[in-house]
Amino acid sequence: MARPLMGKGPRAAAGPSEPERRRATATRPESRMRPPLLPSARSRRRTALLALLPLVVAACLVDEADTPADSATAADSAALAAGTPADSPLAAVGPDDSTAALADSAAGDSLAVALSPERPMRGGVLVAVAARVTDRSPRCTWRGEPLPCHATAGGARAIVPLPAELEPGTYPLVIEGGGARAARQVTVADTTFERSLVFLAPPQFALLGRRADVARDARAVQQVLARESDEQRWDGAWREPVAGLRGAEGFGAERFYYAASDSARAVQLRPEMRAAGAFGTDSAATPTRAGAAASWRHAGLDVATPAGTAVRAPAGGVVSDVGQYVLTGGTLVIDHGHGVSSAYFHLDSALVQKGDVVRAGQQVARSGNTGLTTGPHLHYGVYVHGRAVNPRLWHDATANVRRATRTDTTAAAPATRRP
Repeated sequence: MARPLMGKGPRAAAGPSEPERRRATATRPESRMRPPLLPSARSRRRTALLALLPLVVAACLVDEADTPADSATAADSAALAAGTPADSPLAAVGPDDSTAALADSAAGDSLAVALSPERPMRGGVLVAVAARVTDRSPRCTWRGEPLPCHATAGGARAIVPLPAELEPGTYPLVIEGGGARAARQVTVADTTFERSLVFLAPPQFALLGRRADVARDARAVQQVLARESDEQRWDGAWREPVAGLRGAEGFGAERFYYAASDSARAVQLRPEMRAAGAFGTDSAATPTRAGAAASWRHAGLDVATPAGTAVRAPAGGVVSDVGQYVLTGGTLVIDHGHGVSSAYFHLDSALVQKGDVVRAGQQVARSGNTGLTTGPHLHYGVYVHGRAVNPRLWHDATANVRRATRTDTTAAAPATRRP
């Protein structure tokens, strides 16, 4: 029975009676009955998020309240490196520079440490500055061994040598003082060094037979290079001692020395051959039996230059040694402070004496062809805490290594002689 429409007149048509309505409801299909409304999935998710929101806000507030005032996040550390004051030992750097500002990487360590370069490698150097370690006598360790480090205007600074013989890998660096401590794991990348045979004329080859003299010289030079002085005598980038440093080669090379007469026979550079020790500072690789090859790692860069070329100090310093040695010939060493020295081998003559204070750019010697050489050249070496590093990489690093304090003025002073 159809439901009548409501009329348009003043009186509506009468609807069905109560019994009729009950019968219609009883016979209506169940599928047409509307179920009770339920919340949608989106509505349920919104409700759950709204319920959790107060808990998230509370957790953030608690975390902020519990964070120490001196803690450094990665963003804090990057800001620290970018905002280093002008007198800091590590200059301000931009995103394209080879400086990494690293934050917390060790349990209980909330100090920012600026490391340069970003990718340290064998043969190079690592400069680390912990800005919040302000103790006047900081303590540092590298690979678990004590490492000299110094207080600077920008914080405690460690200059870490990465000699060619260092195996690539990850090593611990710790800087601490005044109750603050920064610990980092530093990964040293691998690099390749050349290996070569060197054939010497009889007069030069005969020098290798003077084993006792070579050992004595090596001890003397090593003692000079290992000296530590508290005064930093350079500021900023170093100069080239002679022209052509960028094209010089040879650092870290394994060299095996034979008599020129041996070149007539088949002398092979076998893979198992390894050089031990650094040239000029180690006598362990001199031959102990007839026919054996002497071998060393080359501890500097060989710059081809005519004999008599002016050699200039790359930075301010104090002359710590002038001498004549069997292998290195005419030798000059300059102490630049904070464990950094430069060395010049095979010189024709030195123009300064031990104890002289020299300034950057001052002529200190003339290049030559003395000692164990195959021709005129300058052997230029840089040593950090007595360990040889690639001079070219050190020159790159010095652009970011500023003077430790404003009161150091000796690098700019005219050359004088100590009493």
